[in-house]
Amino acid sequence: MGKLGLVLVSVLFGLLLAAPQSAFAGPFILHPSGFGEHSYSSWKGSEGLPDNTGNKDQALYFQKMTDTTTFAAGVAVFKGFEGMSTEAITALEFWVGLDGHCGAGAPRFNVRYVDALGNENTLFFGCSSGMTPTDPTSTQMAPNGRIFERRCAGVCDVPLFLPPGTIRSVAIVFDEGTTTLGVPTGFAGFAFLDNIRVGDHTWTSASDNGNNPDSTANTAETLTLEELEALLGEPIGSLFPET
Repeated sequence: MGKLGLVLVSVLFGLLLAAPQSAFAGPFILHPSGFGEHSYSSWKGSEGLPDNTGNKDQALYFQKMTDTTTFAAGVAVFKGFEGMSTEAITALEFWVGLDGHCGAGAPRFNVRYVDALGNENTLFFGCSSGMTPTDPTSTQMAPNGRIFERRCAGVCDVPLFLPPGTIRSVAIVFDEGTTTLGVPTGFAGFAFLDNIRVGDHTWTSASDNGNNPDSTANTAETLTLEELEALLGEPIGSLFPET
């Protein structure tokens, strides 16, 4: 190899070392899913705000039409972030339809990460606890008339700083039902989310799934526990706060 070749190899190697980890991340994919009785998530057309592409006006629908104590949940799993530094998640936000449920525990972002000591940790950002609206006027009307409100982990439009570590998994969980031990909760049992953002990637519809918009990830609804654990890459219990 000549001197020029050696120089080019050295430069390329240096660029590889200097490049941020996120530069090598694969396409980010949002997988609608869920498990258990009357519980799932799925993209729904004509239910959301205008999309980045097309005119389907999709929103991500979450449902748990059963008792809160029932082991069931609508779940959306985000793939492509695992193995990255928590520094990559500079934002967590969504727009939630005001006709659905927005509780302290659901819908919520779950971020699982491993710290420098090897300890596994979970961060929860609930719709009304940990996620805040920008201001009283931070709403938009969808073409079908549904009102959506923007909610962000931390403060909207201010970079989010998570504890240092390596990401294990990222998901949205909807596990608050319409009753608790048979007593009506007054909760709607569903939620429509749109403009869902994790880090620098935003999902306005299924077509925002990286370079693979036709993936079966766009149509998955209810999975077995084994299938969901395989998708999540962790035990199903990692989705739920310790009680």
